[in-house]
Amino acid sequence: MGAVPQPPRCASMAVGSLPYEDARRAMDLILECTPEIPAWPQLPRRSFLENMYVQFSEGLPGANLDLDAQRLWVSDEPPADDVADFVEKLALDNLELFAVSADRAAGLAVLEAALSSPASAGLPPPYVKGQVTGPVSFGLSVLREDRRGLLFDDTQRELATTLLAVKARWQERRLRLLAPASVPLIVFDEPYLAQIGSAFVNVPRELYLPLLEQCLEPLDCLKGIHICGGADWESVVALAIDLLSFDAADHLDSVTTQREAFASFVAEGGLLAWGAIPNDDRAMSLGAEEVGRRILGGAEALEQTGAVSVDEVLLSSWVSPACGTGALPVEVAERCFRLGAETSAWLRRHLSGCPLSPLRDKAKSSQSRAPLTAGPLAPERSRVLPI
Repeated sequence: MGAVPQPPRCASMAVGSLPYEDARRAMDLILECTPEIPAWPQLPRRSFLENMYVQFSEGLPGANLDLDAQRLWVSDEPPADDVADFVEKLALDNLELFAVSADRAAGLAVLEAALSSPASAGLPPPYVKGQVTGPVSFGLSVLREDRRGLLFDDTQRELATTLLAVKARWQERRLRLLAPASVPLIVFDEPYLAQIGSAFVNVPRELYLPLLEQCLEPLDCLKGIHICGGADWESVVALAIDLLSFDAADHLDSVTTQREAFASFVAEGGLLAWGAIPNDDRAMSLGAEEVGRRILGGAEALEQTGAVSVDEVLLSSWVSPACGTGALPVEVAERCFRLGAETSAWLRRHLSGCPLSPLRDKAKSSQSRAPLTAGPLAPERSRVLPI
C-alpha cells in the first residue's frame, strides 16, 4: 500500500451520509469538522439515486429501478446480453466504464471543487475518504423478483461483488486524481455484518468472508470496513483491512468483550474509528468530555491485554458518529459532526505529550493491484456465468 501519513491522533471523521439536499452545504460541514480526512457526502434526501444500494447498483446485470416507487430489484435471471456486456467491459480493464454517475453521487463533484479551490492551496489533508456499500449488505438488501436476496444466488452474488470491487477501484483512482498529495481511504459500509449469526440473518462465514476479501484485495490504498453494531470481530480484523470503523456509542461492550482482537489489530498497525457519537437526539445533550472518556475507557480495555498502551490506541484512532447521519434532522446531524470535532480536540489534549510516531505498515494489507479480469468473473475463469 502507499505510504501512511501522520497518525490520525483522534482526528474527526465522517461516516458517509448527511441529511442535506444541497451537496455544497454538506461539503462545508465536512470541511469544517473533518478537515484532516475530507470525504464526499452521500445525500439520500437529494435523490433516491443516492440510496446506499441504488448508488452502486449502476451497471449490475438484471438491475431494475423504479424512481417513482423508490424501488430497486434484480431479475430472477439476469439477461444473457447484459451479462455478456458486463464481462466484456471487465476484459477492457477500463475503470471509467464502472464510474459512479454524477446523478448518483453529487458529493464527488463538490469534493473535487473543494480540494481544487484557492482556499485549499495550503497543506493538503493527510487523508481523503470514500465509501462503497459492502457486498454482504448489498446482497442481503437488494432482492430478486422472488424476494430472495441476491446474496443467495451464485451468479448474481458474483456479479454484484465484482461490480462493487471495480467501483471501489474506480473510486480509489478518482480520489488519487482529486488529491494526489493525500492518502486515499476506501471504507466498505457493512451494516448487515452486525446481524449475522442472529435469528434473522444466517449466513456462514465461508460465504461472506471471501466476498469481502474479493472487494478489499485489489485496492492499493488504505481500506476499511464500517459496521454499526456488534460483530464477530476476530474474523473481521483478520481481513486485509487497515481501518475498523464501529459503533462505540451503543456497542462498546462488543469491543471490550473481544478486546484481544482489537488490541492485536492495533498492535499490527491497524487503525480504529470510534463511532462514539450516537447518531440520534442524544448527541444534542452530550459534551466532548463525556464522549472522550467513553473512548478512553475503550482504549484502557485494550491496554489491559498487554498488547498496546492507551496512547498507542489513541494515536491510531479517529472519532466519528456511530453511523451515517443521512436520516437525521439537519440540526442533529450537524451536532454529531461538531461534537466529533470537539471530542477530537479534547482527546488530543490528553495526548499532548505523545510523539507523532509513524504508523507501522500492516503486511497483510499490502496487496498488489489486480487487473479487472483477475477476479472470478474473468472470461477465462468464470465458473458459473453463461458465457
